[in-house]
Amino acid sequence: MLKRIQNIKGIGKRVRDINETLNREGFYLPWNDKQSELFFRSLKREITTADWNDEAGNKIRLIFAPQIIKADGYDTTINVIEVEYYTIEQIVEQIRKQLHAQKQSLS
Repeated sequence: MLKRIQNIKGIGKRVRDINETLNREGFYLPWNDKQSELFFRSLKREITTADWNDEAGNKIRLIFAPQIIKADGYDTTINVIEVEYYTIEQIVEQIRKQLHAQKQSLS
């Protein structure tokens, strides 16, 4: 799975193709189709992230820059700079660290 996901990284990747690949692996955007399409249609010309989650709470984060923005957001082409995979355990640990740091700063 991780090898297939790493293949997403690169120039000129169509959002629709990325989404289908991640959906086959059990990862989904946290929005409905209309919201997802609007997100990718409304991108600014800057580095952006989007997270796909699975049912267990694991996450795949894409760091990308839009290349060609289309009226149909799923047809937008992006340059994927990095693909990050986080397990639910890693996410929980990061939240714990952030909460601990906040608690320490309030003391």
